[in-house]
Amino acid sequence: MKQYEDPSIQQAHDRVFKEGRSAPRDPTFPPGFSESQFNGLIQELAAIVGSGNVHTGEALLHFSDPFSRQTVNLPSAAVCPESSDEIIAILALANRLHFPLWTTSKGKNLGYGGPAPRVEGSVVMSLYRMRRILEVNEKAAYAVVEPGVSFFDLYEHCRAQKLAVWPSMPAIAWGSVLGNTLDRGFGYTSFGDHQNHVCGMEVLLADGQLMRTGQWAASNAPSAFVCKASFGPQVDGLFLQSNLGVVTKLGIWMQPQPETTMTVKLEMDRLEDLADLVEILAQLRLEDVINNDPSIFNVFRRISRLAPRHTLHPGPGAMPESLVAELMAKHDLPYWTTWFSFYGAKDIVLSRLAITQATVDKINPRAKLTYKLFEGEGDERVDAASIPTEWQPGNSGVPSINFAPTIDYNTPPGGIGGHVDFSPILAYDGPRVLEWFEAATRVCNKHGFDSFVGGHAFARHLTLVHMILFNRLDDAHVHKARELWLELASVAKGFGLVNYRTHLDYMDLVQDSYNFNDNAYRRFVETLKDSLDPNGILSPGKSGIWPRAYREPRE
Repeated sequence: MKQYEDPSIQQAHDRVFKEGRSAPRDPTFPPGFSESQFNGLIQELAAIVGSGNVHTGEALLHFSDPFSRQTVNLPSAAVCPESSDEIIAILALANRLHFPLWTTSKGKNLGYGGPAPRVEGSVVMSLYRMRRILEVNEKAAYAVVEPGVSFFDLYEHCRAQKLAVWPSMPAIAWGSVLGNTLDRGFGYTSFGDHQNHVCGMEVLLADGQLMRTGQWAASNAPSAFVCKASFGPQVDGLFLQSNLGVVTKLGIWMQPQPETTMTVKLEMDRLEDLADLVEILAQLRLEDVINNDPSIFNVFRRISRLAPRHTLHPGPGAMPESLVAELMAKHDLPYWTTWFSFYGAKDIVLSRLAITQATVDKINPRAKLTYKLFEGEGDERVDAASIPTEWQPGNSGVPSINFAPTIDYNTPPGGIGGHVDFSPILAYDGPRVLEWFEAATRVCNKHGFDSFVGGHAFARHLTLVHMILFNRLDDAHVHKARELWLELASVAKGFGLVNYRTHLDYMDLVQDSYNFNDNAYRRFVETLKDSLDPNGILSPGKSGIWPRAYREPRE
């Protein structure tokens, strides 16, 4: 199934979703459906979108979790509409026949379940064919996109039109701009905290009613995509990580192309330096010295690029500390590497650098700060594509899938990589963050995994994403990864930590963490769910929110 025009991206997609996998021999049906009823459903879906856009059998590999060997998250079919009118017809059919729909954009939420549903036999409604870029406004620096628009698409559109804006990009840019934003994904420009730069949504509710949010709800308002405020309750957040509606269009702010930018790399040699690193970032972020959200990596990110893990450490268990130290010395690797950027007029950029250097020198004078300044030629602004790869950690919005092969790092010859992530939210408290990381590292090592971390430092908090890399062809290794995740969750509970995002298998566990007043938050959202979606057709169980029809049997 073709999702991408670029053959290299399509090949990467096929490798993740198809290699080493086959569809189950026996078909899966929606809950309560017989085979004949299911066949009738497929015919009705085909009448809406065309038979070539309804998928069953082997094609369902593209709409399932590529890293899972369980059948519980397998869909019965996938339907791929191209317009809101087709979605409305599908919603009406789901309400009439009472089958669950699981909505996905491009299905690249890898490590968290991808496009797979929570309820076995659901019909995945993939919006990847909705690929229109409706507007890019250079002056106000925003874009309006449909769910099938990838980060590559938006970048290439801006380049082709010579627009002076930099779209934000995640680490692997083959996913949907809209889908990534709704799932609280992030990128690396100054507008990388995507959820906080949403400005207007168009949403289809379960009954087929179309609504818009914010200023976009006022017909012909010139403020539609430049002012987030509505009149009365602000409802945009109800559709983040949500099953309350189907978001079909999204307004999102972007970064104006700067006249000068500086890429900065901060390196620290010891694991224990994490406490100082957090305090440095806290001060620089709170005082608005750093313009974007810094990315943080520990040494295993660099080690993963040296060679496959089995060639570096052929033995069982986690990589010994002595070997890590040896590799660090041999290849001159720091334990912590942090990337961030400054943007704007040259004198302002240089002032930010001076403040940063002084802050680093005060808190951890052993740390190494290196940087590179980039300016536009003549009166031109900085061309993002002109920045060399070694100074291009994503901070100028150039898309890439270079990080995708990392999933194979922890696999033996003949294995195929997979991963699941543990992603807690942390306050800017250096000693406490270090205490958590050391505890998490002990748990990882106990289960035979390296403590492979990539983090992101936002304006008031940070998250350390523990990548649990495994061989998805090895059931025992997959089971160990699950046991590791569960123990990390148990230890995190003692720290009062909750995840900002999680895999399908753990959504109920994470939702349980929001337990104030007998989980009043969940009960509030479930009340909304039952009102807006009384038949419970939209993504039941998403983020631990179950409609009444599924909730009561579970209780």
